[in-house]
Amino acid sequence: METAETRTLRTWQRLWARLVRFAARVELLFDRAFWGLRVRFGRLGPLQIVPYRGYGTLERATLRGRVLEASTLERSLPVDTRWRSIRRMLRRFISKEVPDVSVRAVLGHSEVAAVTDDEGYFELPIGSLERGGLGAWKVGWVEVTSAKVRGAEATRAVAEVLVPGAEAEHCVVSDIDDTVLQTYVSQRLKMIWVTLSGNAYTRMPFEGTSELYRALVAGTTGQADNPVFYVSKSPWNLYDFLVDFLDYHDLPRGPLLLRDIGLREAPPLDHKTEAVRLLLETYAGLPFVLIGDSGERDADIYLAAAERYPGRVRAIYIRDLGGIRSASAAQRATLQERARAVGTELLWMDHARVALEHARAKKWAR
Repeated sequence: METAETRTLRTWQRLWARLVRFAARVELLFDRAFWGLRVRFGRLGPLQIVPYRGYGTLERATLRGRVLEASTLERSLPVDTRWRSIRRMLRRFISKEVPDVSVRAVLGHSEVAAVTDDEGYFELPIGSLERGGLGAWKVGWVEVTSAKVRGAEATRAVAEVLVPGAEAEHCVVSDIDDTVLQTYVSQRLKMIWVTLSGNAYTRMPFEGTSELYRALVAGTTGQADNPVFYVSKSPWNLYDFLVDFLDYHDLPRGPLLLRDIGLREAPPLDHKTEAVRLLLETYAGLPFVLIGDSGERDADIYLAAAERYPGRVRAIYIRDLGGIRSASAAQRATLQERARAVGTELLWMDHARVALEHARAKKWAR
């Protein structure tokens, strides 16, 4: 149920999205002009492939990534000072993407090729994958084969695609900001400062989150190896930071579904809706556990998915951040009634242990 505060927030989000898209159009025109000059007169520096963890089934999977000039992207280190962290974070947003680069990926017996778009992104549909390998992950490689600018050298990176095994009992879909990672979305200035000055080793998850997620991944038997997907409105520029954060804090490995902040950006609230829809349709034989927070509209988005796919969502866990972002008792009752009507449960939690106890009681986690 939308409140006046939520409607105001959505209005501001749409306005901000329009401003971002306008700025992106201006940037794209500049980039195209600059790239045209480089094609004619310039040379490329060392290239870096940033493959994003893919996902799919044995019949069809997708691998995405981006090609950049290597000098712009620097991963964080545990010894980084606050000012070095700021420098590295800013460089993530001024990356030099490389368009019109031919890339090729090989996973098992599957080989596919593509060309990067205006912002350096590529998308490679994998037709079929082999059984076996390391758990649910299929590992291969992706490489640059050619570019329109002189000086490009062949470079290669490891590619991973998640394919849930037959033992999987459910899928876990989780928001990141203020669900896993303490981001302070409701406090804009603090959020900006924390985002800029922190790094993967200094930023903190909410207490008990790793235990909850690992229990859900282990499932009833402890050996289910259930897939987990992290869905966020954060831009792809933060991909390496988020991967390092999840790994460092012992959270389960899984694909990240982020968004592009350029021309292809959808309205702010649609990215998560579309990502959840694609996952539900990709894994039509598995139930889902959806995890979010009260800072945005996760409860509404997840309930809409449960209503569209009745019986597919086992539970919705919403972290209550308190303050004006917390739903009233009446709003919670309405949302919980909607959940029951489509065969699911909606549970608010002020600590991850609340969801963990619920999942164990339902025999979804060990």
